[in-house]
Amino acid sequence: MVESQFKVLFHLNRLLILAMMLATYSAGFNLSTWEGKVFFVGLGITHFVFLMGNEFLLKMAKKLKDAELQTIQHLSVLLPVAFMFYTAVCYGLTGSFFVLLMGIFGSLEAQLMEQAKLSSILAGVGLGMFLLGLPFHYPHPLALNTQHMFFVTLSIGAILYYYGKLVSKVVRSQHSELGKLQSMALTDALTGLTNRRQFNTRLQEEISRARRHDAPLSLALFDLDDFKHLNDFYGHQVGDRILRELGQLIRQNIRGSDLAARYGGEEFALILPETRELEAFDLLERIRLLVSETVFCMPENPLTMTISVGVAQLEPKHHTAFELVELADKALYEAKRLGKNQVIKASSLMPKMILSKKNAIPFFNGLT
Repeated sequence: MVESQFKVLFHLNRLLILAMMLATYSAGFNLSTWEGKVFFVGLGITHFVFLMGNEFLLKMAKKLKDAELQTIQHLSVLLPVAFMFYTAVCYGLTGSFFVLLMGIFGSLEAQLMEQAKLSSILAGVGLGMFLLGLPFHYPHPLALNTQHMFFVTLSIGAILYYYGKLVSKVVRSQHSELGKLQSMALTDALTGLTNRRQFNTRLQEEISRARRHDAPLSLALFDLDDFKHLNDFYGHQVGDRILRELGQLIRQNIRGSDLAARYGGEEFALILPETRELEAFDLLERIRLLVSETVFCMPENPLTMTISVGVAQLEPKHHTAFELVELADKALYEAKRLGKNQVIKASSLMPKMILSKKNAIPFFNGLT
């Protein structure tokens, strides 16, 4: 993102320097006098120095990576300031109205580099240049003929159009990079499913929505049976490939409103809005059968796997997010205990769980 900003700025500066050369040399010089010769040579040296400096920095930026450019972020301040200084030198030597007009691009460059305060300061500098030049009869009256006026105006218009295109390119690049970063922050890299952190956030949101609208909400937790033994025998590369293929299988067989997440290791979670426990049971039973019938790691290491699943439904008046996860986890544990490769509903465990809660000593009683 920083790399694209710097490169765009250098390309823009190259175009601006060429336009500045046109604007200054169109101002007219009396080369028969020594003052005119000095001004002409001085402008030539100024243009050459800034053009070569810009090309050197562009060449350097192409070699550096985005992370390395972060360490020279101060260039985002120096480059617009340098261009404004360049404009001031050219304006002092020529007094051309068009050179003064070019100063606006220093402010626009600062805006492009997301330096809003600097942009305002440079705009003030441009106004100061105009006021300071008035006692010296700057800017000079426009001495260009109609053809020159049309050509210079067309050139400045073309620069503004090019500047707009560059800004649009940078903005699109930034949005694209931001989208990638956000996706990386919310997605598990291996499976492509939502990660644990985003799962926790979404579960809280769905519980709040279910309570607000008095709607059903179910949660399923499941993991691959005997996955540790598989990893030990075949290696982590095969294990990772199975997890990746399982993530793809899950994405392809859930509804658009459902949220699938990698809960941790070989354990996965499904948030099922507007879904009662029995409906969730039917959906997870279909997924369980599909997984058991799928051959993973084809063709190098064809393997079949099974999953154990626990399903729980939210009771808005009684359960927190932690309790809902705990219910589904207990159901998953029961599925493992009963032989694996099956789906267990938390409601089938409720009498046993209620009895254990009645016999438990409340934690807060010990604090009073």
